Amino acid sequence: MRSLFATAVAVALASGCASVPVRRVGERRPNDPTWLKASGQQVRFVGSLELPEHLGIEKNAFTRFWQWLTGTEASHALYRPFGVAVAADGRVAVTDPGVRAVRLYLPADGTDLELREGLTNPLAVAFVGEMLAVADGTLATLVGFDAKTGERRPLEWKLPVFSRPTGLAFDAARGRLFVVDAGLHCVHVVSVSGAAPLRIGARGEALGAFNFPTHVAVDARGHLFVTDSMNFRVQHFDEQLEVVGTLGGLGDTVGDLPRSKGVTIDSRGTLWVVEGAFDVVQGFDTSGELVGVFGGSGVTDGRFWLPAGITSDAQGRIYVADTWNARVQVFVIEPVPVVPAITARVTEAR
Repeated sequence: MRSLFATAVAVALASGCASVPVRRVGERRPNDPTWLKASGQQVRFVGSLELPEHLGIEKNAFTRFWQWLTGTEASHALYRPFGVAVAADGRVAVTDPGVRAVRLYLPADGTDLELREGLTNPLAVAFVGEMLAVADGTLATLVGFDAKTGERRPLEWKLPVFSRPTGLAFDAARGRLFVVDAGLHCVHVVSVSGAAPLRIGARGEALGAFNFPTHVAVDARGHLFVTDSMNFRVQHFDEQLEVVGTLGGLGDTVGDLPRSKGVTIDSRGTLWVVEGAFDVVQGFDTSGELVGVFGGSGVTDGRFWLPAGITSDAQGRIYVADTWNARVQVFVIEPVPVVPAITARVTEAR
């Protein structure tokens, strides 16, 4: 019996359970889909995060064999990713409400963690210093974890009473965590220094009011951008939390936001908004003008199926939670390649 088991181990390690080359996020390939953006730039697909291996987190031979033997080799795959956050050092956190968990990837350590304790319906996640804050929509609360070990940690901030928290964004320079509350039609401002929380907005259609807001982003200036879903717009607030303006509207053309979801600001200052009605991501400049669109409905690279959350990192990469395709797709903004002009050589007849 022992010899048969040993033989099975050897065969599995040498063949079916051997490491299969996978594409790591960030790897460019000649046939990757691209989309034109204004000012001589393009959006390029550079990979999908579905398994830890896609971030360079490799499993050793024994782990791969054990997963193959027990049928759990796909247990670390994303199922219904909804929210995504990226830390400055490359850590990635993805909420997966379909399995009531958050996946925390630590590429520098070569590990990934599954966070479940105290979670029922994790919708949004944010790195807040050494903490990982998770918004649970069903439990109507924030749950804290150590952002490096994944251990459950109590949040020592003064929290308001939530109804349905769905979006998070952390303003590190000012020590404030923005929490979108779709149930109360507002945005809560939670201070990590211990000050009392504030509240922005109430239900309505006027500037500064919300109708089922869902997601939020904050830029380096402390300006706030809130997806005001049933008002079909994104609202822009300055660092003093005063309304600056809006973008979007109800319609079925490019630039409209009939079913807006996630929102982020990239390192170039472009505002990217997930539009669920068309399965695209739309980019706007600081004045609210449309500058680019990418995606479209589908299951191939660069296409989406009910995308939700979005974030960006300091390197300019854009991460989109492609919920029903069970992946987080990653894109970069880069210059459009210059094609050398072709000059014809004319030879005079002699």
